[in-house]
Amino acid sequence: MAKATGSDSSSRRFLGSTMLPPVTLTDDDAQEYRSIAAESFRETSALYEDFLYQQNRTLDTRRWKLVRSKDNVQVYRQRSGSNDAGMTTTASAASLAASQGPVSGPPASSTSSPEPLEDDALLIGPGSSLSVASKIPVLVSTGTVQGSLDDVMYGVFTDDTASLRRRAIYGKDRVDDVAMLGALETPTHAAPFDFLGVAWMLYPGLGALVKQRDYVVLLRTGIATTSRGERIGYGISQSVSHRDLPPLKHLDVLRGSMSFCVLYRQLGDQLVESFMHTVVDPGGAALTFFVLQEIAASTMGLAAPIECAHGKKLRWYLQKTAARQADASGASASFSSSSSSSSAATEPNHPSSHQHKPQELSARGESAPSSCSYCHKSIGRLFSAQSAQCTICREVRSRLAAVAVGKSLVVRSSRHKAGMTTHAYAFCLGCFLTAKNRSAVDIQRDEVLPKRSLGASR
Repeated sequence: MAKATGSDSSSRRFLGSTMLPPVTLTDDDAQEYRSIAAESFRETSALYEDFLYQQNRTLDTRRWKLVRSKDNVQVYRQRSGSNDAGMTTTASAASLAASQGPVSGPPASSTSSPEPLEDDALLIGPGSSLSVASKIPVLVSTGTVQGSLDDVMYGVFTDDTASLRRRAIYGKDRVDDVAMLGALETPTHAAPFDFLGVAWMLYPGLGALVKQRDYVVLLRTGIATTSRGERIGYGISQSVSHRDLPPLKHLDVLRGSMSFCVLYRQLGDQLVESFMHTVVDPGGAALTFFVLQEIAASTMGLAAPIECAHGKKLRWYLQKTAARQADASGASASFSSSSSSSSAATEPNHPSSHQHKPQELSARGESAPSSCSYCHKSIGRLFSAQSAQCTICREVRSRLAAVAVGKSLVVRSSRHKAGMTTHAYAFCLGCFLTAKNRSAVDIQRDEVLPKRSLGASR
């Protein structure tokens, strides 16, 4: 096929995942991908346990060079010629794990947990292998984020294309398109954050310097324990090959490779530690410096899972409240005055241009209240500027009383190529805190287990 013209390339970027062929996942695929995920987890957990238990939560500066730091997040690059030092460090972590007991991680098969690897085996994980093959150094990121481990895992979790796109928007990821190609393991009541699937991601190019590139990756999330019994969450994105989705050379898209594993541990009350190990080979002749800067920038967003979790909680609480109100009134519930949801599990639509935002109330056909329902202060003529109506409970609150919270949620929008966008909504402090403090585990079970039951019944 001839190389696409500029207009054709734009069209193809817009179509994105709609041009992908169907992908069939077999039992052999599942076994292979479980094994790869287990290797990725072992590699990163060995480094993390050395960092945590041997190095007092520091990195050896002889091996790691600080390349970026912001607030409480630091990104390090593996120094050139430090492989020998890395082997010694990783071997010490393996020895520590062997002396303390096995690390509990993602199972290599559906029937048994992985046995501890020998020291040498821990040294050749998928990240290190990709780094050696591509000559692109490993990056390690450390930092903390406010919140709970369960909230972080709720924000990290994805199990379909919609949740992938939602997380990408909350995280401000530099991605053109994403799609979930298939699921191999889904959550259970006992393990609500467990998931294994295969996804496709398309990243933009940079003029003539860097072409569009895509990745086919296994996605793995779940909860594990360290060798000392500490509870940790993990998220893995590891490049894999699949016979049904070869490189898209005919679309002038480069196939890249990545090895990404992040671990989360509750460090204190409402404080979670993050440890990220990543290597990305974009393919082609892209400049290593550009690649490293792009990856380093993307790893700075450690707070993105919490932002995503809070947005998802508000959306869930909003839908539950609307459903209860609909049951009570016998009428159909809707997210806004003219935008209805097709099901309790579907995002609200983006308000159309002629609609007023929920916080702009004077044109909603409702009589403008004269006082705040919380502090009873007079609102006065500057109604829209001084007050906001809660999207959930519909109470009007004075902004001057500091009881109104603005929050951007990811909502469906047919006007955006991803099918989603962000839109600002107003919430009273009471509803905001009620949603924020809800158990992430309980909400996760409420959202994902019905989908599992529906899939099993088909």
